[in-house]
Amino acid sequence: MPFIRPLPLSGLVVALLSLPLAAQAQPAAVRNSQPQGEFGCEVQRDTPCQGKVDFAKGKSFEFKIPGPGDVVFQNDGNKRCTLEYSISESTLAATGRQLSLGAGQTETLTVRDAGGMVIRFFNRGLGSSTCDLTVSLKG
Repeated sequence: MPFIRPLPLSGLVVALLSLPLAAQAQPAAVRNSQPQGEFGCEVQRDTPCQGKVDFAKGKSFEFKIPGPGDVVFQNDGNKRCTLEYSISESTLAATGRQLSLGAGQTETLTVRDAGGMVIRFFNRGLGSSTCDLTVSLKG
């Protein structure tokens, strides 16, 4: 009869930690569900962030914006979109705000200091499920 030598406790811990997160113990509902990602983009002066905010594909969309200066949000689509967001700066943190843009419309927000700003769009059912958006720095 073959003898299997037990792993020492430290070996077991190392073996478990080396498993990918997806293989570690999770509830069945989490393991079998479609993964929804968190998407992000870092806005630069020469490279705006452009694309579709689609909450069927992701649960949040985060934009990191350098400061100080102004950031412009433009609706590139052909319908109104309303996006819920949270904002954080070195002196401000707020959530539950809305950005509402008609087709082709823009909205400018001021980034107050060199620490920059982070804006995270999310969907709690009050806003649009998709929006074609460009986020760029003014100037």
